[in-house]
Amino acid sequence: MAARQVRVFIDMKVKLFCLATLLLLLSSCRNNNVTEAIPKGPVNITLDLNLLDNQHLLVPGSFTIADGGVKGVLIVHDYDDTWYAFERTCAWQPLNACSQIWVDTQAIQLKCGLYNGNRFENCCESRYMFNGLPLKGPAGGSLARYNISRSGNLLYVYN
Repeated sequence: MAARQVRVFIDMKVKLFCLATLLLLLSSCRNNNVTEAIPKGPVNITLDLNLLDNQHLLVPGSFTIADGGVKGVLIVHDYDDTWYAFERTCAWQPLNACSQIWVDTQAIQLKCGLYNGNRFENCCESRYMFNGLPLKGPAGGSLARYNISRSGNLLYVYN
């Protein structure tokens, strides 16, 4: 009887190992945290937070759009007091002309699309948190980031 119990125990361990391996393989296929091939351009931006045009950035939850990169640079001061700088290109079909990142101030999210006059047109329904991680839509990867640092009241964005 003891030999049968040992065989059942070993069979159960093998089945659990196979199941765990299969789940690991399936979850690794999604690549949720991998940024797709998003083009990045040269960026060297300095923002003086003492200037009237930039003082709003001192408040968590604020943002600004700056020239640079490929489609521009989105600079976000997140609600947890963390600073981010993103290429304004969506992780889903980044070379598509429609694939541009905008801030949805009502939903407190980043979204992909274009403005046609005053009307926003979704490109792919992708949405991101202020930290660049995807929330929904076909984009499985994070937004492409640029380096950002702060020294006193100067904010540096670079690559």
